[in-house]
Amino acid sequence: MHGNANEAARPESRQGAERQPTAQRQVTSALLYPSRALPAIFQNVFWPAFSSPWPFGYETIFSTAFASAPADQSADQCRQAIDANAIVQRIRAEIGPSAQQMERLQRLGGAIGAAADYLSKSCPTDIPEQPTARLQLMDSQIEVLTMAIDMIHQPLQDFEQSLTREQEARFSGGAGKAITTASQSGKTGLRSCGASSTAIDWSIDQIDKSVQPNQQQRPALGELQQAFGKAAGDLEAHCPSSVPQSAVARLETIESRLDATWRAILSIQVALNEFESNLSDEQKNRFKAITFAAQ
Repeated sequence: MHGNANEAARPESRQGAERQPTAQRQVTSALLYPSRALPAIFQNVFWPAFSSPWPFGYETIFSTAFASAPADQSADQCRQAIDANAIVQRIRAEIGPSAQQMERLQRLGGAIGAAADYLSKSCPTDIPEQPTARLQLMDSQIEVLTMAIDMIHQPLQDFEQSLTREQEARFSGGAGKAITTASQSGKTGLRSCGASSTAIDWSIDQIDKSVQPNQQQRPALGELQQAFGKAAGDLEAHCPSSVPQSAVARLETIESRLDATWRAILSIQVALNEFESNLSDEQKNRFKAITFAAQ
């Protein structure tokens, strides 16, 4: 989840993150440490022309659920990932708010800070090794992130409603330009939340090769594939095809996508748990040891 030079300020070193081994990067994803999603979320809300890729795609769910857990959890993963004051000052410089509008902007900044603080305090102390248990944690972390994002909904709406038409145009963050430029370059992250049939087949193939189900277990593997398909379909159905003009509408789009992510994780977790219950002890050990390689 890499942003660009215009990304909301983050205290951690990007170079340090890039030096982490692959398994470490996977297990410390935003699905487990949702505060790490805030830079991308606020970038997409306030400055969509410089939007970051959506961090909760189908393949990310699997790579996070089956990644190797590190021996120790770094406290750095729990630090606040955004600077609320920096966001407020940047909006102030772009909008030029009046004194009354500035009060509303400061309330918005307070809500952004409160949301970040809430997420940092909800940081997990332990990452389960078992995939279905980790999916359960991911499910609860998406709920926490949704509640944190909801904290800024009303303050953002109050601030946006106070703007003049000229200020609204500046506050749109280049939304119209965002989708046009991204489409032309082929680099848009808008539709990175669903999954193709190839991706679903890939995840089933990984499980099939590792677990090696017998003939009696094959129907359960087929049911698992159907459950994955439904989860991926829900994620795809909530992929936006355009960038809303208003910041509130962009936030509501993100809230809808988070809700779809929560449902997808829950359905995948339930399906995998049912599939695992029919495995032998040896197969369960192989299932637990799966590490999903990137396609």
